[in-house]
Amino acid sequence: MIKRAELSIVPLTFKHPIVTAHAVLSVRRTLILRLETVDGVIGYGEGAAFETPWYTEETTQSMIDTSKLILNLLKGMTVTTDVFPNLVSSIIGQHMAKAMWESALWEIEATRANKSLKSFMSAGDSVSCGRTIGIGLLNQTMKSIETALADGFERIKLKASPNELVPALREIRAVFPDAPLMIDLNGSASDQPMEWFEQLDAHRLLMIEQPYPSRQFTKSAALQAKLTTPICLDESITSYDDVDTMAQLGAGKIVNIKPARVGGLSEALHIRKHGTPYWVGGMYESGIGRYHTLLFASLSGASFPADMSGTSAYFEQDLLDTPLEVENGKLTLPDSVQPDWNVIERLREEVITLQT
Repeated sequence: MIKRAELSIVPLTFKHPIVTAHAVLSVRRTLILRLETVDGVIGYGEGAAFETPWYTEETTQSMIDTSKLILNLLKGMTVTTDVFPNLVSSIIGQHMAKAMWESALWEIEATRANKSLKSFMSAGDSVSCGRTIGIGLLNQTMKSIETALADGFERIKLKASPNELVPALREIRAVFPDAPLMIDLNGSASDQPMEWFEQLDAHRLLMIEQPYPSRQFTKSAALQAKLTTPICLDESITSYDDVDTMAQLGAGKIVNIKPARVGGLSEALHIRKHGTPYWVGGMYESGIGRYHTLLFASLSGASFPADMSGTSAYFEQDLLDTPLEVENGKLTLPDSVQPDWNVIERLREEVITLQT
């Protein structure tokens, strides 16, 4: 049973602003859950939603509000990861809030089994990683790509608004004709004509990620039928059933599995068994959530390197006691990590105590 649940809002400052199709991020306010059971076992989870609903409908505030509902549903119960999804099924959606809680429960179960979470999940020792680069000033973008290739990254994801993308990609391909490039549109290309996509198709991309808003499966299917480049769905995929819908309609050929976006590790593990080619993405989370996602990414079956980097890649200050670093395109996973609670207490803006 749960004795105490505490949420900390922690602002993390990016070393360099992150460019997406919808936003430029300089600070990322993340939500950290500390869950303690009546017998003193502690688990941590991270809420990956952003402050505003530009990626999905969830936000930092909605995760806080949903956490209060989750706690009411779990009061007085002994909860495991096996039963958690059913216990909170009366809450529609809110996948990232649920994933935060489930992550903490995974840690608690591992501790009760006298195992590290890595051992409990039968996770691997390393993860092949790709690099995400926001297209800004072209000379800086070129340098970032050159550095990523020299560092051994086997997949490079480019992010930009549709208006910037085609001319930039033309210049990039002229310099890096064989680089393993893909683009992420974050659902921003609804207004683009077929001729625009044909220009992308000509650049031999690994994939085009999420061209249309999340629920436009039929529109994505019509586009995939006309393109050689595989479409990868990201925001569209919140469950195993969504992967089935994609496959049956031909709306894409690849899925990006983000445990936070599908409600947690349990659903991510279920999707992994679907048989559709997949790779694993991150959410610009701190090392707390990143480590959980990396453990999932280390399991066999992924078709492409994960969209993950080390803890020093993004933020001025991370929240783990152990750095996670990429070397030659691979990230070695420590057997166990812990949140650096001194750093969390120093950085956090607000603490919400849900139960004492």
